[in-house]
Amino acid sequence: MSELLHSFRYRNYLWLWLVVALTNTGKWVFTLAVTWQVYNLTHSSFWSGALMFASMFPNIIGAPVVGVLADKIERRRLIFIAVGIALTVLLLLAGFTAAHLMNSGGMIVMALLFGLATSTMGVSINAIVPTLVPKDVLYNAYSLQAVGQRGTEFVGPFLAAPLLAAFGPESVYLFGAATYVVAIVFALFLSVPNTVERKVSEGFFASLGNGFRYIHRNRYIFGIIVLVGLHCSLTMAFLGMLPKYVQQGLGAKSSFYGVLMSMVGLGSIFGTLFLAGVKSHALRMKLFWTSAVLSGLSLSFLGESSSNTVAVVAIILVGASQALFMTLTVAFVQEATAEHVRGRVTSVYLVLAAGLMSLANWGYGWLANVVAPKYIMLTAGLLFTVVVGIYWLATRNKPLGKPVSNEMLEL
Repeated sequence: MSELLHSFRYRNYLWLWLVVALTNTGKWVFTLAVTWQVYNLTHSSFWSGALMFASMFPNIIGAPVVGVLADKIERRRLIFIAVGIALTVLLLLAGFTAAHLMNSGGMIVMALLFGLATSTMGVSINAIVPTLVPKDVLYNAYSLQAVGQRGTEFVGPFLAAPLLAAFGPESVYLFGAATYVVAIVFALFLSVPNTVERKVSEGFFASLGNGFRYIHRNRYIFGIIVLVGLHCSLTMAFLGMLPKYVQQGLGAKSSFYGVLMSMVGLGSIFGTLFLAGVKSHALRMKLFWTSAVLSGLSLSFLGESSSNTVAVVAIILVGASQALFMTLTVAFVQEATAEHVRGRVTSVYLVLAAGLMSLANWGYGWLANVVAPKYIMLTAGLLFTVVVGIYWLATRNKPLGKPVSNEMLEL
């Protein structure tokens, strides 16, 4: 057990992990409440998908900006800015909802602002982790971070679902706001090494361009990021149509919607905790390909679920395989990235991951008004499984192995 929790021996990493756990609890509490609220206001999966798109869209525009800033200014400062924005959004949502003044358009605006906060947090935290632990502990650190991030997909909805059913979404927003207040307290104890890009006089666009060139020259990083984009757009973009799937596909109520959301997180805990104890690179590569295939097949299984019990089993598998895949890919990329360009590489990763997922969420939400959600899940899951097979065949003679030396990739 001590080896499994090895990264917690580093005090600043522990403070960061607590910030991650609390802010992600707030994030999933927000997601639970807004998707359910907008669906019940509009009775349309289009608006649920649009809301998910709005909450992730800032990753497309904002993440590159944050990535450049993360290489130029203190990264802890970005955490405080992000937490402040998210806290303000949750308090506004609670107030407007309680006053019966919230409509679908207002919720889209709130989701955009909240997405800006989560985008800033994502880039900053992923860029900070390698500065807090030794390189040989990096996979353990990212695995435990994923427990804090994805495990809250279980904790957040599990705690918030009874509030949603009993008191409505405004109580859920207040609960989410409380998690961000506590996160601010823990962030005050966090000390982050000052890592500033060497070319401090370099302009914004030149700096951003150098980040893209760095990724393109490192085929290892480039290949992983492309597959992550396909994974997120095909297998992880189902939340926008989940409320309709629960109500019409399974004939269930809001309480079971909360259960399904929390089961994604429970599966994530299983997947990432298992990875925390893995030290073999060869085993990590096997888990990489296995989790990629299971991400597709488990989503198809969810679409074909005929009862609430089967749906719970399927969505646990979805959570476990997706969390394992995403944790491995972010650790692969961070291990291969030089410190002076880490923020920009992280931002590109998030642009393709969350950015494409936001577009797919909106598209699937619209499509779910025409086609039953279960058929969309079935098709998207099988399509990604085929993509993984093609990708494996294309790289089996030049397999994804250890990254090239960063000395060969100096800007």
